[in-house]
This record gives sequence, C-alpha cells and structure tokens, in this order.
Amino acid sequence: MFRSLFAPALSLVQLILCLLAVAGASSAEPAPIGQEAMSAGIEQFRQGNYHAAQEQFETAQALGVDSPALHYNLGVIYFKTGNYQAAEARFSILLDGPDQALAQYNLGLVALADNRVGDAERWFSRAATPGAPDTVRELAKRQLAAFEPAETPSHQSTHTVTQGYLSAGIGYDSNMASVPDDSPSNRGSVFADLVVAGTLSRTFNPEWRIVWDGVLYGQDYAQGSHYDSSILQSRVAGIRSYDPMDVGLRASASRAWLASDELETRFGLTLFARSDNCLLAGSVQSCYLGFTAEQVEGGPDYAAYTGQWYQFEARGEQVLNSLFTDVFYRWESNDRNDFKDGDLFISLSPMVHTLGAEVLYPWRSDLAIGAEAALRYARYGQRNRRVDDGELTERLREDVRLDVGVMAEFYLSSRWLVRNQWLFRNQNSRIERYDYTRHTYTLSLEGVF
Repeated sequence: MFRSLFAPALSLVQLILCLLAVAGASSAEPAPIGQEAMSAGIEQFRQGNYHAAQEQFETAQALGVDSPALHYNLGVIYFKTGNYQAAEARFSILLDGPDQALAQYNLGLVALADNRVGDAERWFSRAATPGAPDTVRELAKRQLAAFEPAETPSHQSTHTVTQGYLSAGIGYDSNMASVPDDSPSNRGSVFADLVVAGTLSRTFNPEWRIVWDGVLYGQDYAQGSHYDSSILQSRVAGIRSYDPMDVGLRASASRAWLASDELETRFGLTLFARSDNCLLAGSVQSCYLGFTAEQVEGGPDYAAYTGQWYQFEARGEQVLNSLFTDVFYRWESNDRNDFKDGDLFISLSPMVHTLGAEVLYPWRSDLAIGAEAALRYARYGQRNRRVDDGELTERLREDVRLDVGVMAEFYLSSRWLVRNQWLFRNQNSRIERYDYTRHTYTLSLEGVF
C-alpha cells in the first residue's frame, strides 16, 4: 500500500510546484520580502531540506503571503514530515478553488498515509472524475487501481484495517458531585482517567464494509472514590457506500459502573448517514445525521433509571482558512421508570436539546489551539414531589447548562499528542438543589496506533 502511495508522490510534488508557480504569477504580487521567503522555501524543498522549507513558507505567511501556492506547498511539506492533520487542513482550504481535483488527490494521499483507507478511496474517486485535469486524473486512477485486488475464482476479496487509540490523563475536578456551591458535598479532587479504544474495519467490496469498535473508560478520584466511574462499550456497524454518502446501521451494548456498583446497561441501534460532500450546505465539508434508540436497564440500586432513551444528532464539519469547525445539535428523549416512594416522586425522564460548537486552529505545525461551547436545555416530564422544610411541594424541573472550554494540543509526532484542556460548566435550574458550577482541568497523552 505504501509503495503505491510514494510512487506517484514525487510526480505530485513536481506538479504542485509547477502549477502554483504559474498561478502565483497571474495573481496579485505579495510583498517582496514575503516573495523572497516563498522562493527560498521552494529552493530548500528542492534540496530536500523540508524543515528549512517549512520555516521559509511559514515566514512568508507571517509576512502577509496568502495564496494557493503557499497553502499547497505547506501542505506538501507537512505531508512529507508526517504532520497529516496540518497537511489535510492546508489542502482542504483549496477544495473550492480552481485546483479542486488536485486538492482532492492530495487529501487522498494524506488519508492513505494516515491509514484511513475508506477516506482515501473516496478522495481518489473524486479526483478521477472526467472534469479533472488529465495528469491528476491519471494519478488518481493509478491509486484506485492499487485498491483493486487480483481476481480470485469467486471474484471476491476482503481487506481489514485496524487501529487503536489510547488516552491517559490526570486532572482536577472542582465539584465531583455536581451540587450547589453551598452544599457540604461540594468538594474537589485530583483524578486520573484512561481511555482505551480499538477499531476494526473489514471491507468486502467497494460498497460494503463492517466496522467494529470497542471502548474502555475509567476515571478514579484521589478523594471521593464513591464518584469513580467506568464504562465498557462495544459496537458493530454495517455500512453501505453511495458516493459521496455512507449509510449504516450500528448495534451497540454498554455497561456503566459508579464506584463498584452497576449503574446501567444499554442495548441499542443507530441508523446514520455521513457524507464528505454535503449537498444541503455547500460550505460544509462533511456532515452526519444519526438516530439512536436504546433500552436502558438500571443496576440493582438504580432501577428507577430503567426505560428507553432516544437521540437524534446532526453534525457538520468544515475547514476554513486552516480553522477546523465542528457544529452539532442533539435532541434527546427519555422514558424512564422514575423514582417513586409513597407521595415522593423524582422525574428522571428529561427532554433535552443541546447546541454546540468546537473550533481548532493549527497555530504551528506542532501546536493547535481550540475552544468549545455548548448550551443544553432540559425539561423533565413530570413535576417532582418532595418534602422541603416539612412540606410536600411540587415543582417542574427545567435546567439550562452552559459548557465553555479551551484546549491546546502539542503534537509529539503525527500520531501522538499532549492535550491541555480546561472546561467550565454552569447549570441553572428551576429547582435550586440542581444548580451548580464546576470546572475541570485535564492534562493527557493521546495517540493512535
């Protein structure tokens, strides 16, 4: 696979430099000192001094150069040095320009080098369309031919791609119990968390594939071990490709624990569709729609949580001037048993709407900074009845929660990074006992393998 990747790579780089030298000549001239840095970068690249070339191109950008040539050449440099995320950001900027097919081909190379075979095939297929320049189209067809297995007597072939993910972190949580500020349970603690995940994708033909993934998550507090949590989840999906859209059905099962007590077990199905070319919004690069229905079984001490859970999610992603943007909306409905004890009643069945966004900007080739925000509104199905100050009261619970966070990601390599993340959460409720503020800070090492 990698032999087929690098065989046309040299031709691709030569094509990029040739095309963009011509394109730059017909556009507005940048400041002379910026043009000098561009020329120096191209010369360093031709000599094989990739890091020196990167410095020159980034200097040109800092001096005001903002042209297709700059983005292409930086994309090639990041690709050659293994920084695939930064390369993808640069090539994605040019998808709406006159060199769209070349950008699509480059994105295919990036995805292939990053072991995202399905994404690579889709990008190469787009670059191989009749409207693409002849040279780019032929290179894309050559890449696509590498995916076609030799015929067997049954004319069937399969290939399998596996990937693992690991995240280990430490941090501080200011309010483990998510209770009001004046509550005696409002305490903070240092914690450690661990996420281990794996994905196996098995492709049977260009249209069909099966994807399995599993996740193990755990969080332990130094103080307040009764708030420790862990989750074990397994999912399997059958996916059918209708270029440029994938449609799939996924079955999932999970179990969650609070300390050593079983909290809940879930079984469900998700019908979803995703596309790298969203027809309803031309500025959105990729989008996702999904509907999930799950049966929830509460643990021995949490039987009130037993019931059904439903969720609809819409998500869109785009890259604009190197800025990664992810916007989502979620609708959630719960039909739980709820808590009942004589005249007492606590609703555990909210209807929830959440709107959120995350942005990530590659500040340098090895550093990205980002921010996130989400607004969540929850309205519970029935009025709570409980005793307050010796009287039985009835009140409908409604919550408004705001989450705001910032992060910085330092890339140790193309596959490993160190993440710093701070998240602030504030909830206001019509029932005061559910008001709280909480902030967490996490330092984690994350990577794929």
